[in-house]
Order: sequence, then C-alpha cells, then structure tokens
Amino acid sequence: MKYSALTWVKITIDESLKQTRQALEQFVEYPSDTAPLQQCVTWLHEIYGALKVLELETAALLVQDIELTIKTILAGKIENSEATYDILMRSLIQLPNYLDHLAIVQHDMPLALLPLLNSLRALRKQKPLTANSLFTPDLYVTVPHFKPVKLPDEKLKKYMQQMRVAYQKGLAVLFKNPKQPTEGLKFIYTVMQRLQQATGTAPITKVWWATEGLMEALLQKGLVLNKPILSLLKQIDASINQIVTHGNSALNVVPPKALLNNLLFFVAQARSKGKQTVAIKTVFQLGDYLPSEVTLAAARLMFAGPDIELMKVVVTLLKDDFARVEETLDIFNRADNHSTSELSQLVDLLRDMANTLGLLGLSVQRKSMLTQAMLILDITEGRKNPEMPVLLKIANALLKISAAVDILSVQGVHAKQRLQQSPDTEFSETPQFGIVLGVAVDEAKTELAQVIQPIVNFIDSGVQDDSLLEVPARLRQVEGFLAVASHDRAANLLRQCNDYIERVFIKEAIVPPENTLKSLADVLIGIELYLDTLAGNPMDTEDILDGTKKKLLILG
Repeated sequence: MKYSALTWVKITIDESLKQTRQALEQFVEYPSDTAPLQQCVTWLHEIYGALKVLELETAALLVQDIELTIKTILAGKIENSEATYDILMRSLIQLPNYLDHLAIVQHDMPLALLPLLNSLRALRKQKPLTANSLFTPDLYVTVPHFKPVKLPDEKLKKYMQQMRVAYQKGLAVLFKNPKQPTEGLKFIYTVMQRLQQATGTAPITKVWWATEGLMEALLQKGLVLNKPILSLLKQIDASINQIVTHGNSALNVVPPKALLNNLLFFVAQARSKGKQTVAIKTVFQLGDYLPSEVTLAAARLMFAGPDIELMKVVVTLLKDDFARVEETLDIFNRADNHSTSELSQLVDLLRDMANTLGLLGLSVQRKSMLTQAMLILDITEGRKNPEMPVLLKIANALLKISAAVDILSVQGVHAKQRLQQSPDTEFSETPQFGIVLGVAVDEAKTELAQVIQPIVNFIDSGVQDDSLLEVPARLRQVEGFLAVASHDRAANLLRQCNDYIERVFIKEAIVPPENTLKSLADVLIGIELYLDTLAGNPMDTEDILDGTKKKLLILG
C-alpha cells in the first residue's frame, strides 16, 4: 500500500524536485548567492519527511544524502566544482525516475541506486555503503512448513544446551580449518535442522532455517566461506544461548534483524540450486531484493533517462508533427487531382521524427517510421503507386507509433521495454482508452457516492425514504459496469454488499450495530478504491479486494 500512497503525494514531490533543480542551476550560474541552495535544503527536507512517512527508505536515503551534500557545500567543506554539481544534478534527475518506477511498477530496486549514493558520500568523504546495507527483504513473511512446538521450559533449556555444545564443536572445526570446511559445515547443518524441530514456529526458527540454507550453499560450492560468514556464525551462538538461559520466554523475542538480514543476503548470492537454498530464495523473494547485474544495469539506465515531465515535452512536439503528417495525408486523399509531389515534404519530416524516436529509446518504432518514410519516397519518385491499400498501411503504422508515444508520455522510461517487445500497440493500451474508461469510472463513482447519504439518513432517523429505496438500483448500475468491464470479482463483492443493504436496510428496516456499520463503510470505500485503480491509480487491486472480502465476512 505504500506505493499506492505515493501516487497521492507524487505530484507535490515532483514539483518540489523541479524547483530544487532550478535553484541548483541558479546557484551554479551565480555561486556568490547561496540563497537558492538554502531553499534547496528546505524543499529536500520536506520531501525526506514525506518519503519517511511512506516508509520508502531508499528514496528517503537518497534525498537525505543530497540534502547533506548541499549542506556541506554551504559549510564550505566541498569544492564548488563542475563534478560536484554534475553528481547533484544526476541525483535530482534520477530521483523522480526512481519514484516513477515505484509508483508505476510498485517494486523497489534499491541496489540500482547504490553507485549514485556512494558518489554523494564520496563528495562528503564518507565511507561507502555496501550492497547488504540496501538489501531489505521482508523478514516477517510466514514460512509455510514450520510446525508449532511447545516443550516444557527445563526440557527446552537442557536440549538447547546440548545443541549449543554441538554447534560450538562444528564452529570450532570451521575456524580451525576454513580451507577444508566440509566436516564443520555438515555438523552445523544437522544442528540447524534439530533446532528447527525444537523451536517450531518461533521467530528465531527463521534464523536456523536461513543458516541451514547457507550451510547447504557452502557445501555445494555455491558460496565461498569467508570472514563475514564466519562472523555471522559466531553471532548465532549467542541466539542459542538466549534460549538456554531464558527458555520459552526467549522464543517470543524477535531475532536480531541484522543477523537474519545478513544470513539471507549470503543465501541470495548463492549460485547453487539446493532444495533449502531455492526454498529460502522463494519464500523471502530474494531475487527481487538482490537482482542480477544485468537487471541492475538496465534499471540504472532507466533511472538515468529523461523523467516523465521531460518526456511529455518531447512527446508534445512529436504529436504536433504527427498532426502535420495526418493533415497532409488527409488532404492528399481528398484531392480530386492530387500530385505525389505534395507528399515529398513528409519524407524529411518522418526521418526527423524517427531520429527523435531513437533518442527516446523507441528503436522498433524508429525503424517503422523510417519504413514509412521510404514508402512515401517511393511514391513521390514513381516507384510505387499511391493506391489506397498502400496509404492505409502507412496510416495504420503511424497510428501504432503514435499510440506507443502516448504510452511513453504517461509511463516514461518504464514503458520502453514493453513497447520494444510488442510494436503493435492496441487502443486499450493507450491514454485515449484511459480517458474513455475514466469517464465510465467517474459515473460509477458518482452512483456509489449517492448511496451513502440515504443510508446515513436511515441510520440517523430509522425512517425509509425514496432515496434509500433507490440504493440497490444504483449499486446494480456500478455492478453492471464492473461486470461488463470483466472485473468479475469486484462485481461479485459489490453484489453481496448490495444484497446485505437490501435485506437489512430495506426489507428488515433495522440499523446494524456500530462495528457492522464500520465494516459496511469499509466495503464501499474498498469498491471506490478499486474503481480508482481502473482510472489509472497504480494500487494493488488484489490487496484491495482481499480487504473488502474480509469486511464482507463481518457483514455475514
């Protein structure tokens, strides 16, 4: 939901970042006036606060580093150089692209920002961040195969003491001969399995499981035993000792976050395909948090590209050119005695447009545009007749390119990969379709809004009126829209809600208890949020519908 919440404040953040870039440019032009830099600090601090509230930690970290770097410039501790401003400007360009990625794709990729963060830290002569400092998997996921276990306190303490002795024995073997670790690794692997059996679903069991996966990867040569791993294994001894000392009460304590996080970081790097390693990577979705270098390189290129605001400017100019091409072709088609020379002006224009498409990264569309330019050149030079099928083929190709450009203006660099995979862009993918859908969604939301007041009036007075009797029909209108648009699950949930309203408020004419009324309100809000997603707000639709279903269960 934090990515969904970002969409509500992103316009304000983008505007503040735009002003920050302009202020930085002003300072570079007149370095004796530090007022623009002071204003940069104010804007950045506000953005940092908003991102922290949204729990977008990596984005907040980047904003904080930009702010600290500008403060260091103001303190005279960083040289006013072109390289300094280049890094700051790159940061201010990549940040909105990164936020676009979070809002549209709804998936974080913090490691893609690591080089930029370390460039800023290098300006301040700070120690660089390591990859595992930006490795932030969800540590609270449920592990499906753990089973509840409850041993008596003394029995648990005694057993854990035995396991600790066995663990220390395996650890001693590793430290004594790290170049031939097989015996020690096998020993620890077995201990971890037995610890899982003893602690069941307790939070600490995830540490034993992650360590088991780490041992498996080391045994299968998917990782190399090193000092950081040995240091982690020493920390595990302390976790075992906590249970030896405190028994069952220690099982309720959340394990050290850094310990589990670092264990998973090494498992994520494992090249082996062992059963436990694969299971851990799957459950914690480690591939999402430690992607391949190829994926990271692609993301960095994406973040470094022009932001959506700049993209819209370029697209607006391109759309003007499309309009000129369309007008020229239309006049040519309607003329009784047309001359092919009238089309000659389009050849250079289409080639220029193709070059612009190439700069935007739309290589497939660029190639198609050049093909249309060549077709028109063939027509003007008499090598091809201006027959209707040929002209329709050109027009159809231009429409597809125009649709791709429209998508690019809305989704920015994040649409490039999909547009290159499928050059045929359907109307349902374009912003024009979004406009049509938006109108229908607005009407559905209006109907939904008009059912609230009659229900509130009945709750206050206990008296039914005509507006209350119209509520089921209004909700059926919204349900029908959802069904026609193939959003069957949402339509079904709304139908159940409507059935409840019709039965309780109209047929039985009773006012439900307060907690039930709150659940009903939550259901209607959930449907409204779902309608918002159809209008383009990138929220998690399944999450919304799951929550709505839970509230419906309370209604019975």
